[in-house]
Amino acid sequence: MSLLVFVGIAFGASLLAMVLRGRAAIVPVVGLLGLAGCVLGAIAIQPGQALVIGGSGLATSPYLRLFLALGSLVGLGLAIAGVAGGTRRDAPAVTLAILGASALTMGLVDSRAAVLVATAGGLCGVLVTILPRAARAGATVGIREARAVIVAGVLAIAATAWIGRDLSELDAQLAVYGLAYLAMAVAVAMRFGAIPFHLWAARLTDVVPETSLPTLMALAPASLAVVALAWVGAAVAPLSLDVGPERAIIAAIAIVTIVAAAIAAFVQDDIEHILGYSIVGDAGVVVLALAILEPAGWQAARMWILAFVVTRGAFAAWAAGIRAGLWTGRVPDLRGWVWRSPILAIAFVVITVASVGFPGLAAYDARRTIVDLALPAPLSMVVVVAALAPVAYYARLFLIGLGRPDQALAPAGAWLPHVPPADPLGIRRRLVGAWDINRPFTTAVIAAALAVLSLATAAGAFDGPVAAAGPPPVVIQPDLGPLPSLEPPVPSEQAPA
Repeated sequence: MSLLVFVGIAFGASLLAMVLRGRAAIVPVVGLLGLAGCVLGAIAIQPGQALVIGGSGLATSPYLRLFLALGSLVGLGLAIAGVAGGTRRDAPAVTLAILGASALTMGLVDSRAAVLVATAGGLCGVLVTILPRAARAGATVGIREARAVIVAGVLAIAATAWIGRDLSELDAQLAVYGLAYLAMAVAVAMRFGAIPFHLWAARLTDVVPETSLPTLMALAPASLAVVALAWVGAAVAPLSLDVGPERAIIAAIAIVTIVAAAIAAFVQDDIEHILGYSIVGDAGVVVLALAILEPAGWQAARMWILAFVVTRGAFAAWAAGIRAGLWTGRVPDLRGWVWRSPILAIAFVVITVASVGFPGLAAYDARRTIVDLALPAPLSMVVVVAALAPVAYYARLFLIGLGRPDQALAPAGAWLPHVPPADPLGIRRRLVGAWDINRPFTTAVIAAALAVLSLATAAGAFDGPVAAAGPPPVVIQPDLGPLPSLEPPVPSEQAPA
């Protein structure tokens, strides 16, 4: 099965990189080669395949292939930017493990098994957090992250196990089924770090490099969100229950997340925190989609998830390029970055267009569909306007970049390509010197490439809307048995004495 080839490449390369962790020169090469292999493996996935394993199995779909292909491309680009920026060497290995877990999560046809794998994949991401340069701070944040992943996993597992039973055999009140639906939505919100479950995500930016944030906060939770959307469509919507209060709670979490995250990103003074809150804000749209019980909303959500993962990855690459060229991530110190690197300036404009969008862009239309289906007017219009709030922090960064450059921070030509002088000791040393001197230029080129990819994805390229409208990657239909009656029981007549 073609999906198993992808999983084998991802986990095999991740394990090899972990085993060779002590060899600093080899680990990045193994990680980059593994991610390149994942790109090829994702493209080679054949939709429509199925593999039965006991009572469960694996199935492939066009959406699964596209999600893994885009995720692998983003992971490869961020890994190159991370290596060029001199960040964590073990980050590519963790990205590989998360990609492998995401493939299994979205390919498993049993939603209960899928959420188990999604939880395990989230715990793989803790490895980037728990062993950073600042060991004590990283361990503290890593414990909080692991706790959020485990609690979210327990909620999702409980929800799928509860509604996956034969409802005719249960005597509990129907309100319990609404609680299971709410538990799944809260699990997704916790994994994304949605407000008010954002404390661990806010601290994550202090110990994790910017190139790893999209992997931990967007890519890994996105696979669980796709499973949750499919589970809602297969297990909750057919029950026709009154889940109005639960939907209101989910919508409230999403609205607060969209609005508050944009405000928090605007007031931050370092680009890592801006990046982190931008991911949380876009994830609020995914949470809002879980308040919809219509196929059109689920399809729009799957399209939004594709654009969300790629645009946040491109923004992270831009942040890595800024840090590599200016040697700082503090916003007040970024004066003149627009003039120093035209490549990063163009990439930034493209990323802004892709993430905010405009009518006619597939990602924008998907977000508008989600808001309109989840919320009544005029509240829906208010949230549509609030979803455009990221323009404020993008404009702030760009206006600072138009300021007078600060020559004390970095050389004026840091982002230009350089050719090192000839080295009489050999070509190997010259290549190493060329790599070192061109680190800012490399990160800028990666940011530009991912920016183009993000705009193409947001515009609906690669048949994204068609893939999102197809059957969900998790295709199991739970055997719910006869649905319990929603009418109160009629008292029977007493038998004559």
